[in-house]
Amino acid sequence: MAIQTRRYGFISWWERIYTLVVLFPLPLITLYRLAIFNFLPSERHKRWQRVLGDASFRYISSSLSVNQMQNLMGTTLDVYRKFAKANSLPIVIDELDDDTRLLWFGERQFENIVFYVHGGTYCLPLQDFAASFWKYTIEELRNRTNKNIGFVALNYSLIPTAYFPTQLKQTVIAVQHLISKGVKPENIQMAGESAGGALILQLFSHILHPVPGVPLLPKGIQFASACIMSPWVTLTADSGSHAANSDKDVLPASAWAYLGQQSLPSVSSTTQAYLEALKAPEGWFEGIDCSVQRILITVGENECLRDDVLEVARKLSSTRDDRSVVTTIVHKNGVHNDQYLDFMSNVTPGDLTPQIIQWLQDGLGFSS
Repeated sequence: MAIQTRRYGFISWWERIYTLVVLFPLPLITLYRLAIFNFLPSERHKRWQRVLGDASFRYISSSLSVNQMQNLMGTTLDVYRKFAKANSLPIVIDELDDDTRLLWFGERQFENIVFYVHGGTYCLPLQDFAASFWKYTIEELRNRTNKNIGFVALNYSLIPTAYFPTQLKQTVIAVQHLISKGVKPENIQMAGESAGGALILQLFSHILHPVPGVPLLPKGIQFASACIMSPWVTLTADSGSHAANSDKDVLPASAWAYLGQQSLPSVSSTTQAYLEALKAPEGWFEGIDCSVQRILITVGENECLRDDVLEVARKLSSTRDDRSVVTTIVHKNGVHNDQYLDFMSNVTPGDLTPQIIQWLQDGLGFSS
């Protein structure tokens, strides 16, 4: 499949027909997976709903082009409005510069904030199952702490509308806005998965190695924490775990390679360390502990990105005084963003979700 060059979500009538043709056998494919999952060591631990959901996710993500998936999914703003309406939440949007938006899930709250950057390989929007995970997580945190914790998501520009460093610039603009409203950086917990996690790493890279033309954050600020889940840290799909886990993950190695191609126009010798943290030189993240008190890295045991993520976690663990700020969780039998797929399939959250919630609770200073 080619690099997406047309406007966001545009497909021809032929592509509409082709989309229907591709999706037609989906029920049979998922039922077949359900019939054989007990014979697959990587699947037999799953509930039947997860087997169906994971198989659907894998088939769609590896069969459709980016513009076809964009057309089906809509925009982040579309998803946000629908989710807010379905969950009786007010629609609260901060319109900022450079087509940047902050989408509040609930009323604005500037004391303690989880600042969320969604994934989607810089191509795809926020999805409702990710929003469901965060709604559940924030409600759990509020119930445990009896505090009003704000949750706000960044609405950033997607490929092919914009490429690096636009998304980094929008992330900085959003953080600057929160600080201007009186939010203390030490009360901001950042969270992001996949490309969203990579964008958080871009932000810290920018703090350490400023990108020309991108605004700077105030000197000396230190964020409470960064919860980085299954971060997309290289655009190539050539590590050992891509080969070993291609048949186990919800995104096969071929899909990762295709999606990585979409960001290739952004990559140069001067931008690679920002877009591909895996390929950043040794010592690139030295001093990150001055910008964030603690970092959580999660990755699935059966994930294509596993080896890449663990190598980046190692790089992040090297600080000036050898004091690691990084906690790494390798989720047993987990796949890419496993914690979200429970909510997509409407099953009871697995063991990764409570670990993330507890970690965020600790970062708020409300450890039980």
